[in-house]
Amino acid sequence: MSKKTVEVIIGTENNYIIGVKKNQKNLYKKIEAITSEEAMACSKFVELLKNRGRTERRTVWVCPVTDEISNTWAGVRQLIKVHRWVKEKGRIREEYAFFISSLIGNAQTFCYGIKSHWGIENSLHWVKDVSFNEDSSRIRTSNAPENTSVFRNIVINVFRINDYPNLAQAQRLVCNDINKLKQLLN
Repeated sequence: MSKKTVEVIIGTENNYIIGVKKNQKNLYKKIEAITSEEAMACSKFVELLKNRGRTERRTVWVCPVTDEISNTWAGVRQLIKVHRWVKEKGRIREEYAFFISSLIGNAQTFCYGIKSHWGIENSLHWVKDVSFNEDSSRIRTSNAPENTSVFRNIVINVFRINDYPNLAQAQRLVCNDINKLKQLLN
Protein backbone atom coordinates (compact mmCIF):
# COMPACT_ATOMS: atom_id res chain seq x y z
CA MET A 1 0.00 0.00 0.00
CA SER A 2 1.28 3.45 -0.80
CA LYS A 3 1.85 6.40 1.49
CA LYS A 4 -0.78 8.37 -0.46
CA THR A 5 -3.40 5.70 0.23
CA VAL A 6 -2.54 5.80 3.93
CA GLU A 7 -2.95 9.60 3.89
CA VAL A 8 -6.40 9.21 2.31
CA ILE A 9 -7.41 6.63 4.94
CA ILE A 10 -6.32 8.92 7.79
CA GLY A 11 -7.81 11.98 6.02
CA THR A 12 -11.23 10.30 6.01
CA GLU A 13 -10.91 9.58 9.75
CA ASN A 14 -10.50 5.83 9.29
CA ASN A 15 -7.84 3.46 10.56
CA TYR A 16 -5.63 0.82 9.00
CA ILE A 17 -3.58 -2.28 9.63
CA ILE A 18 -1.31 -2.82 6.66
CA GLY A 19 0.99 -5.73 5.93
CA VAL A 20 4.54 -4.70 5.13
CA LYS A 21 6.16 -6.87 2.49
CA LYS A 22 9.77 -7.36 1.52
CA ASN A 23 9.36 -5.20 -1.58
CA GLN A 24 9.12 -2.23 0.81
CA LYS A 25 12.77 -2.78 1.71
CA ASN A 26 13.48 0.21 3.97
CA LEU A 27 10.29 -0.02 6.00
CA TYR A 28 10.53 -3.82 6.24
CA LYS A 29 14.13 -3.67 7.54
CA LYS A 30 13.32 -0.92 10.05
CA ILE A 31 10.35 -2.83 11.47
CA GLU A 32 12.33 -6.07 11.53
CA ALA A 33 15.10 -4.36 13.50
CA ILE A 34 12.76 -2.61 15.93
CA THR A 35 10.67 -5.71 16.64
CA SER A 36 13.72 -7.96 17.01
CA GLU A 37 14.35 -6.31 20.34
CA GLU A 38 11.62 -8.10 22.28
CA ALA A 39 12.26 -5.84 25.26
CA MET A 40 10.64 -3.04 23.23
CA ALA A 41 7.40 -4.96 22.83
CA CYS A 42 4.67 -3.39 24.87
CA SER A 43 2.42 -6.39 24.37
CA LYS A 44 2.93 -10.07 23.49
CA PHE A 45 0.39 -12.82 22.86
CA VAL A 46 0.88 -16.50 22.07
CA GLU A 47 -1.90 -18.65 20.64
CA LEU A 48 -1.62 -22.42 20.22
CA LEU A 49 -4.10 -24.23 17.99
CA LYS A 50 -4.42 -27.94 17.28
CA ASN A 51 -6.77 -29.08 14.56
CA ARG A 52 -6.89 -32.16 12.30
CA GLY A 53 -3.32 -33.23 12.97
CA ARG A 54 -1.96 -29.72 12.50
CA THR A 55 -0.37 -27.69 15.26
CA GLU A 56 -0.01 -23.94 14.87
CA ARG A 57 1.63 -21.48 17.24
CA ARG A 58 1.15 -17.81 16.51
CA THR A 59 3.15 -15.27 18.50
CA VAL A 60 2.32 -11.59 18.12
CA TRP A 61 4.36 -8.65 19.39
CA VAL A 62 3.13 -5.07 19.35
CA CYS A 63 5.76 -2.34 19.58
CA PRO A 64 5.64 1.43 19.74
CA VAL A 65 6.43 3.22 16.51
CA THR A 66 9.64 5.24 16.12
CA ASP A 67 9.75 8.86 14.96
CA GLU A 68 11.57 7.81 11.81
CA ILE A 69 8.58 5.70 10.71
CA SER A 70 5.81 7.95 12.05
CA ASN A 71 7.21 10.93 10.16
CA THR A 72 6.99 8.93 6.91
CA TRP A 73 3.66 7.08 7.26
CA ALA A 74 0.57 9.12 8.17
CA GLY A 75 -1.15 8.12 11.38
CA VAL A 76 1.00 5.08 12.17
CA ARG A 77 0.97 4.39 15.91
CA GLN A 78 2.08 0.77 16.37
CA LEU A 79 4.23 -1.91 14.74
CA ILE A 80 3.16 -5.54 14.75
CA LYS A 81 5.28 -8.65 14.28
CA VAL A 82 3.66 -12.06 13.78
CA HIS A 83 5.61 -15.31 14.01
CA ARG A 84 3.75 -18.32 12.67
CA TRP A 85 5.03 -21.81 13.44
CA VAL A 86 3.11 -24.68 11.84
CA LYS A 87 3.71 -28.42 12.22
CA GLU A 88 1.76 -30.55 9.78
CA LYS A 89 2.46 -34.14 8.74
CA GLY A 90 5.87 -34.02 10.41
CA ARG A 91 6.93 -30.90 8.52
CA ILE A 92 7.59 -27.60 10.23
CA ARG A 93 7.07 -24.22 8.57
CA GLU A 94 7.93 -20.87 10.07
CA GLU A 95 7.22 -17.40 8.80
CA TYR A 96 7.29 -13.83 9.99
CA ALA A 97 4.94 -11.07 8.95
CA PHE A 98 5.12 -7.37 9.79
CA PHE A 99 2.36 -4.77 9.94
CA ILE A 100 1.90 -1.07 10.63
CA SER A 101 -1.26 0.22 12.26
CA SER A 102 -2.95 3.50 13.03
CA LEU A 103 -4.82 1.74 15.83
CA ILE A 104 -3.71 1.31 19.41
CA GLY A 105 -4.32 -2.19 20.71
CA ASN A 106 -2.76 -5.14 22.45
CA ALA A 107 -1.18 -8.18 20.83
CA GLN A 108 -4.23 -10.39 21.39
CA THR A 109 -6.54 -7.96 19.59
CA PHE A 110 -4.17 -7.68 16.63
CA CYS A 111 -3.72 -11.47 16.53
CA TYR A 112 -7.45 -12.06 16.12
CA GLY A 113 -7.86 -9.16 13.68
CA ILE A 114 -5.06 -10.32 11.40
CA LYS A 115 -6.29 -13.91 11.53
CA SER A 116 -9.81 -12.77 10.60
CA HIS A 117 -8.41 -10.93 7.59
CA TRP A 118 -6.76 -14.15 6.39
CA GLY A 119 -10.15 -15.87 6.69
CA ILE A 120 -11.51 -13.35 4.18
CA GLU A 121 -8.43 -13.78 1.99
CA ASN A 122 -8.83 -17.54 1.99
CA SER A 123 -12.58 -17.58 1.43
CA LEU A 124 -12.78 -15.04 -1.39
CA HIS A 125 -9.49 -14.10 -3.01
CA TRP A 126 -8.12 -17.63 -3.01
CA VAL A 127 -11.36 -18.93 -4.56
CA LYS A 128 -11.28 -16.22 -7.21
CA ASP A 129 -7.72 -17.11 -8.13
CA VAL A 130 -7.97 -20.91 -8.02
CA SER A 131 -11.52 -21.50 -9.27
CA PHE A 132 -11.71 -18.57 -11.68
CA ASN A 133 -8.00 -18.08 -12.56
CA GLU A 134 -8.33 -14.37 -11.84
CA ASP A 135 -4.59 -13.74 -11.40
CA SER A 136 -3.80 -15.20 -14.81
CA SER A 137 -6.55 -13.26 -16.59
CA ARG A 138 -5.37 -11.39 -19.70
CA ILE A 139 -8.11 -8.78 -19.28
CA ARG A 140 -6.23 -5.59 -18.43
CA THR A 141 -7.71 -2.53 -20.12
CA SER A 142 -10.30 0.09 -19.22
CA ASN A 143 -13.00 -1.05 -16.76
CA ALA A 144 -12.92 -4.67 -17.92
CA PRO A 145 -10.85 -6.06 -14.99
CA GLU A 146 -13.19 -4.51 -12.42
CA ASN A 147 -16.30 -5.60 -14.34
CA THR A 148 -15.17 -9.22 -14.67
CA SER A 149 -14.26 -9.23 -10.97
CA VAL A 150 -17.81 -8.08 -10.14
CA PHE A 151 -19.24 -10.89 -12.28
CA ARG A 152 -17.01 -13.44 -10.52
CA ASN A 153 -18.23 -12.15 -7.14
CA ILE A 154 -21.85 -12.51 -8.27
CA VAL A 155 -21.22 -16.10 -9.44
CA ILE A 156 -19.50 -16.98 -6.14
CA ASN A 157 -22.42 -15.54 -4.17
CA VAL A 158 -25.01 -17.35 -6.31
CA PHE A 159 -23.21 -20.67 -5.79
CA ARG A 160 -22.87 -20.10 -2.04
CA ILE A 161 -26.52 -19.06 -1.65
CA ASN A 162 -27.46 -22.32 -3.39
CA ASP A 163 -25.31 -24.31 -0.94
CA TYR A 164 -22.54 -25.40 -3.30
CA PRO A 165 -19.55 -26.08 -1.02
CA ASN A 166 -17.17 -26.71 -3.92
CA LEU A 167 -17.21 -23.83 -6.39
CA ALA A 168 -15.08 -25.59 -9.02
CA GLN A 169 -17.54 -28.49 -9.03
CA ALA A 170 -20.49 -26.06 -9.19
CA GLN A 171 -18.96 -24.42 -12.26
CA ARG A 172 -18.64 -27.77 -14.01
CA LEU A 173 -22.23 -28.74 -13.15
CA VAL A 174 -23.89 -25.60 -14.48
CA CYS A 175 -21.52 -24.21 -17.13
CA ASN A 176 -23.40 -25.69 -20.14
CA ASP A 177 -26.86 -25.97 -18.64
CA ILE A 178 -28.82 -22.77 -19.18
CA ASN A 179 -31.88 -24.16 -17.35
CA LYS A 180 -29.76 -24.99 -14.31
CA LEU A 181 -28.31 -21.45 -14.35
CA LYS A 182 -31.80 -19.97 -14.56
CA GLN A 183 -32.90 -22.18 -11.66
CA LEU A 184 -30.00 -20.95 -9.51
CA LEU A 185 -30.91 -17.32 -10.12
CA ASN A 186 -34.57 -17.75 -9.12
